[in-house]
Amino acid sequence: MDPDRTPEPVGAGSFDELAARLNSLRGWNGVSYRELHRRVVRARRTAGNPDLPVFNTVYRCLQPGRRRMDVDLVADIVRALAADEAVVARWRQVCQVIAGLTADSSWVTVAGELPADSTEFVGRQAELAAITGGDERSPVVVIDGMAGVGKTSLAVRAAHRLAHRDGAEVRLWADLRGYDADRAPADPLAVLDEFLRRLGVPGKEIHRLGPDGRQATYRRLLADRRPVVVLDNAADADQVCPLLPDRPGGIVLITSRRRLTGLAGARLVHLDALPGTESLDMLRRLVGEAKVAEDIEAATRIAELVGHLPLALTVVAGRIRNRRDWTLRDHAARLAERRDSLRVEDELENAIGLSYADLPAEAALLLRLLAIHPGRDVDTRAAAALAGVDLPKAEVLLGELVAGSLVQRSVQDRFGLHDVVRLYAAGLARDVDAASARRAALGRLFGYYRHAACRAMDRYAPHECDRRPVVSTSDVPAPDFADVAAATAWLDAERHNLVGITVLTEEQGGREDAATMSPILNRYLYNALHFADAEIVHGVAVRAADPLVQASAYMSLGAVYLRSNRYQESIDRLKQALARYEAGGDRASWARALNNLGNAFDRLSDFAAAEDCYRQALLVHRETGNRTSESRALGNLGNSAMRVGDWDKAQAYLDEALAIMLEVGDRVGECLTYGNLGTVHEQQGHSAEALGHYRRALATAREFGYPFPETEALLHIGSLLARLGEHDDALAHLTEALDLARRNSLGEFEIKALNGIGIALGDLGDAAGSIARHREALAVAEKLGDRYEQARAHKGIEHGAAVTGDTGMADDHGRKAQALLTEIGLR
Repeated sequence: MDPDRTPEPVGAGSFDELAARLNSLRGWNGVSYRELHRRVVRARRTAGNPDLPVFNTVYRCLQPGRRRMDVDLVADIVRALAADEAVVARWRQVCQVIAGLTADSSWVTVAGELPADSTEFVGRQAELAAITGGDERSPVVVIDGMAGVGKTSLAVRAAHRLAHRDGAEVRLWADLRGYDADRAPADPLAVLDEFLRRLGVPGKEIHRLGPDGRQATYRRLLADRRPVVVLDNAADADQVCPLLPDRPGGIVLITSRRRLTGLAGARLVHLDALPGTESLDMLRRLVGEAKVAEDIEAATRIAELVGHLPLALTVVAGRIRNRRDWTLRDHAARLAERRDSLRVEDELENAIGLSYADLPAEAALLLRLLAIHPGRDVDTRAAAALAGVDLPKAEVLLGELVAGSLVQRSVQDRFGLHDVVRLYAAGLARDVDAASARRAALGRLFGYYRHAACRAMDRYAPHECDRRPVVSTSDVPAPDFADVAAATAWLDAERHNLVGITVLTEEQGGREDAATMSPILNRYLYNALHFADAEIVHGVAVRAADPLVQASAYMSLGAVYLRSNRYQESIDRLKQALARYEAGGDRASWARALNNLGNAFDRLSDFAAAEDCYRQALLVHRETGNRTSESRALGNLGNSAMRVGDWDKAQAYLDEALAIMLEVGDRVGECLTYGNLGTVHEQQGHSAEALGHYRRALATAREFGYPFPETEALLHIGSLLARLGEHDDALAHLTEALDLARRNSLGEFEIKALNGIGIALGDLGDAAGSIARHREALAVAEKLGDRYEQARAHKGIEHGAAVTGDTGMADDHGRKAQALLTEIGLR
């Protein structure tokens, strides 16, 4: 860069490059970091913007190591250095372009319950009354104010009161991450996806419904359930709009450092610092009535020195509790000395920095390391791995941080940092700890998470142990996963951390290690339908150097796309996997990929190509002795025989497959095979045996929480009951199957359920209802390219039209059905 020319942003390709140019602009103008901070704060105060950044926020914006930059802060910094708005616009545009390329907004922190109400909450009675006793026709409340002023605490206190008062059935919370220094603001569509899961929609809606469909489903599920939703740390109005209900009856509480505009009808609650009396009340609550009564004047001075900010008061109170030999006057003097000696003008920074300075070295190190952890909270084991200590020591260190009010402990015994503390500590980590030491800590963390994930998956999917890599043990032991439920609960709790550490490990130069998470987490992410996370984790492995690692990731992505009804994408990924497996000589994995490719062809009604894939795969599985994969290939061949009506051959294949699945403990395969055997017995005229198999499939699926086979079993039972003339029970089962299929975006089952309901309604004499359901089935089948179910839908419409006397419609759909069946070789 020419030292004689004003530094420009154009050409910067990363946040590090942009930060370097921004710092050059500061130097070119001869402005110190402290003066720059003062200018930004002054300008925001003049503009009435309550989001006043601490010094560390401004300083870090000009330093390397950023995974995200606040576009508005960049603009304000440039404006403070060069008053030309055209120059400001150029910097803003480049920052936005880089943000679009690097955003990790799909990682979201969401809960189906409210955070615990703080026992340290004091005051804010007028604001509480405004929120809880306001106009119920306005379901949206925005709480704004500067960092550390207590917005989240107020929102949580109000949310608990409202939920208790109204008997709220739905309680949702999300951190929208609007002011995270290192990560992009949460994508509202990703938050919507997680909210839908907690509302009983744990599936693939994001792939099928799209933004408008997800919003409509979310709002429909909130209707008449008096929800209480907390959207914490919102960046702007656009981020929250998709997450708002469309009718009164519940409430959404939004916190933001900015005054959000564009939310029509929202009630606005602005928070300033606490009044002096409430600051003293808070100190009394935190350090004891007697301690404050000893020296009211000193207590008042402490409150003034920390700006009457609740977060700063909490941090200082932790220091007071830990130094019982100091008087309040001593604490006030130390706060004043540090402010004056370091010229610290920000009360929050002063309070946090003073408490940090009091920490023992090991506790201070742990705080810095927690700040660079990629997730929002950790358990004791992860903290021990980060710090490189044993569990008892980690518990002691975390206890010291909690006692100092620098770390917050949740009711689930997990530990997190307030975003202001995280920013402060992360900055210290970059200044104090060598890059190699930080990488080593994150490496220990990755090693622990990988080891624990393997142990959890050994319990979750024991029949696939051979498909996961052998990994080194961790110095920190994994939890004792007593059963599938315990393993699943741990995976659910740590999912975002597991995805985050995988991405961060790749960014730190450990791509080959990060890639091992793909085969480890594959079955869990697939079964639990966490497809966005699966794409991230498998995407890391696709970029690995080892072609066989790439092949495994391509095969996993192929399975995800197949379940997501993205058939052509599935075929493309599976063909890439096949090519790499063949080149690498991995016959066993090649056969598994071929088996999956057969499934994709089957979905597209190319039954001949599907059967050819299954037969080739079966031969290889038998050669290599892979019993689990052998059983899956046999099951698929049974399905193929069923498609063409060869029921005896189908039963032989399925009986053999079931025996192996019971032997190896493949419960998902067991569920599916029971259902298919039920179909075979049904077609052979053995209705009682068929129902028995279907009910075993349903019971097993529900026992282990597998929505895919549960939906299929309900379909089978409903369809058989309809044929037996038990139409009411049939419709109940089919309707439940349709609901499950739609909630989990199981498009192939949605079609079957709609066609089944259409047949049942036709048998009950409701020709119009039957035609309507078959038309719905036809639309979905055409979208997914399922020609067999299209033919069934046309046949159903033909039958309904004939009953109503519309011979033209009947003939038209009859011809279309005939053409489709001929096309796929079934006529």
